[in-house]
Amino acid sequence: MLPGLAFRRFYYTEEFSKQYFKQSFFSIFISSFLPSFILHSIWIYVITLFGYRVDFVIIGNLLQADYSPFAYKNIDENTFEIISYNATLILASSILGYASKQLVRRLKLDRKFKMFRFQNYWHYIFKGEFFDFPRASFDLYSDSVIDIEFVYIDVLVETGEGTLIYDGILVDYELSKDGGLETIMLKEVERRFLKDDPQQSSQGNNTNSYYDIPGHVLSISNSEILNINFSYYKLIQTGDSYGVQLVQ
Repeated sequence: MLPGLAFRRFYYTEEFSKQYFKQSFFSIFISSFLPSFILHSIWIYVITLFGYRVDFVIIGNLLQADYSPFAYKNIDENTFEIISYNATLILASSILGYASKQLVRRLKLDRKFKMFRFQNYWHYIFKGEFFDFPRASFDLYSDSVIDIEFVYIDVLVETGEGTLIYDGILVDYELSKDGGLETIMLKEVERRFLKDDPQQSSQGNNTNSYYDIPGHVLSISNSEILNINFSYYKLIQTGDSYGVQLVQ
């Protein structure tokens, strides 16, 4: 089981690490058994290339209630080989798991085929990778996901003072234990009350309705968020200066 667990643990890393922990123990057990079987089969063949072999008779004796003392004697005489076998197998399983994840991401298999898709759908939204989904109803015609430089977010938040809109550039986000959105972090934030929004106010455009939020990063809890609007921008160079433009 350990090789399969190591493979899974290093396959679900970084922004997708929550997917490993959110599954039940039974699910992890079942999904780790087959990889373990395959990895053990490969490693049993590999060690034969170095002149070693796995003694299945000894393993069978250890699994029996009436085991032979010879089995433990054999283990005592081959302790280093047994430890080396398991250590190298777990190491190889970990490397293979991480390499498999990198291959899926590099070839964009998780965007092209749903069977490879990770459960952290917030990552695909925050990075704009959902544009590459086959069933996405919004296509980028002149740009691609790689052109996205930053994400501008409008967050509608309900507070005791009223409904507020926070505008800012996405810095990072955190997921909850069940894989849902926990918090989002924004920079260069400004806010306004929804009632002061030009479309809501009878006074028309009111620049005084915007308030800058001092500080480097603002963290907003998902429990306070009513909805989120996303805008994806790229940098464009005009002469000696740079500007921003919505990806299209």
